[in-house]
Amino acid sequence: MITRPGFLLMQLITLGTWLMLAGPAAARQPSATSVEVLRQKLATRLPDTTRLRLLTTLCYELHNEQPARALRYGGVAVALARTLPADERAPGLLRSLLTLASCYANLSNGPEALSLLSEAQQLARAENNSDALARTYTAQGSIYHERGDSATAWQHYRQALRVVSQSAVTPRTRMKLLGNVGSLYYFRKQYPQAMHFDSLALALARRSSDSTAEATYLSSLATYQLQTGQLSRVKRLLTQALAISRRQHAVRNQADQLVMFAMYYIQNDDPARADVAAREALHLARQSGYLERVLDSYSILAAEAAERSDYRQAYEWNKHYVELNDTLNNRETFRTLAASQVSYETQERARRLRQLTAQNEEQVWHSQVLGGTVAVLAICLLVAVYLHRNLRRSRTALAANNQALEKASVELRGVAASKDRLYAIVAHDLRGPVTAFAGVTSLIDSYIAQNDQVGLARLPALVRQASESLNHLLDNVLNWAVSQTGELDCRPAPLLVSELFAECQALYQTTAAASWQHITMAAPTGLRLMADRNMARTILRNLVGNALKFMPTGGHVHLEAAPDPADPQMVLLSCTDTGPGMQPGTIAALMSGPALPEPEATPRAKGLGLGLALCRAFVHRHGGTLVIQSRPGAGTNVTVSLPAAK
Repeated sequence: MITRPGFLLMQLITLGTWLMLAGPAAARQPSATSVEVLRQKLATRLPDTTRLRLLTTLCYELHNEQPARALRYGGVAVALARTLPADERAPGLLRSLLTLASCYANLSNGPEALSLLSEAQQLARAENNSDALARTYTAQGSIYHERGDSATAWQHYRQALRVVSQSAVTPRTRMKLLGNVGSLYYFRKQYPQAMHFDSLALALARRSSDSTAEATYLSSLATYQLQTGQLSRVKRLLTQALAISRRQHAVRNQADQLVMFAMYYIQNDDPARADVAAREALHLARQSGYLERVLDSYSILAAEAAERSDYRQAYEWNKHYVELNDTLNNRETFRTLAASQVSYETQERARRLRQLTAQNEEQVWHSQVLGGTVAVLAICLLVAVYLHRNLRRSRTALAANNQALEKASVELRGVAASKDRLYAIVAHDLRGPVTAFAGVTSLIDSYIAQNDQVGLARLPALVRQASESLNHLLDNVLNWAVSQTGELDCRPAPLLVSELFAECQALYQTTAAASWQHITMAAPTGLRLMADRNMARTILRNLVGNALKFMPTGGHVHLEAAPDPADPQMVLLSCTDTGPGMQPGTIAALMSGPALPEPEATPRAKGLGLGLALCRAFVHRHGGTLVIQSRPGAGTNVTVSLPAAK
């Protein structure tokens, strides 16, 4: 079991290693203005070479802070570079490959990054580009180092060290290589060599006036000093690094260095300052979406709370840690592991069956020996009893394992059923807009052939209705996915109920008019909610959208708001329709548990309840309630309670 100081020190080692693997560019935070300027330029007509340069630059600006967003631009840049003429292709393709590889590396997608780096390496050799060649070796070494394969990482670093002495290699490439080599020595616990290479990188950063790299290597030196017990120098190094990061508004680097400060204060038995540093790091990490440092902050705060015997607070921090860590797990990896687990269990069952078969054959052989050898009858009987007992124990163990396997299979079937229902929602609701779009294309051909201008004039309304339906579906799916992760941010603000109703009515007016349906509303003047605007809009859109979808032609939807007579602190919002109503079993399924209900079909539409399940989740997030009153043939009334604004 890891002790508390040992656990924290392991966290610090991980953080220091990450700083060195990321390199000096990890501290650079992209300017929102510069990113927007690049996007505006890309929206204009440009030559392919200029567009390639802008796409690669935009990918580089985002590859550290927002690597998932940067992938789109990097992929387009690589694809565009491959289409250029042969005499113009190499430089742009080489740069775009290196930038896209760094995006995949930051997303921990090592195989894809290594594939891109291998292609870039061949291109760099063909172009005799020593700087790009050194960069590819360095990046490959950092990926293997991150995997824990230090031997392969050192082979690539050694190749880079042979190239880096050439004059064409830039100072930034040299700095990153020296820092990564120092990190590798640190990983091998060769601290003098690690400090030597890191000091070389720091000196090169200062000579190049690269304050971003200087802050990075100051942080890594502080990590080394803390590991070797030189606490007197740790605070000075971290203070210098943090001052540089604050001047540059590098929020992610500030979060890294504040986590290290928390470690330093823990080592100095100063829990109050450690708590302050960890909370500030948590704030900055949340602000920049830096989930890895959010996890580290949760871990430190949980450990500190436990040390203070505040076990309730420690439980809350640890709960946040577990929930966030689960959201970062790769779903594809989970499916692969599940498949591997099933394969392993199948092989294990086959192995056990062969083992039992062999034991049974051995028992038969002993029985035959007993029948033919009377002289050793007593000994053979003892052997048979012994084997029989072993067989019974094996069968008992096999039965227990089969029960555990059956339980796991039931759970997996439940997960698969929930996934299939969600897929069914998307497939069903996509069918309508897609069919509408396909019908519009047919109508366009028909109207053009007949020169029917009136018909053509009606097409934009059809396209708009289909696109609004598709957008509503995508909003629901996105909101459902985010709500399941536990990271959906609720920001309550005063909202005027009449404005929310009017906005919802305007959104669905075209859809209702197309089916001769009516939407009315009634809300007291000045009645306000204290709720998150986006969540409140989603609740109303889903209630009205579901009512219109299931309601027959000529139906009526009525929105009404009033203060809750039972609780003056709450406001009641109700949506009443004249639709076909719902069965009691359907209502019970919608109101029980977080799972999606079984499909419910009506003559007009088919739904699986994602909209109402999402409404229920958002209402509960505000501390309110959702009540459904309905019976077959008598319409449906859905009432939600949300906090009132003072």
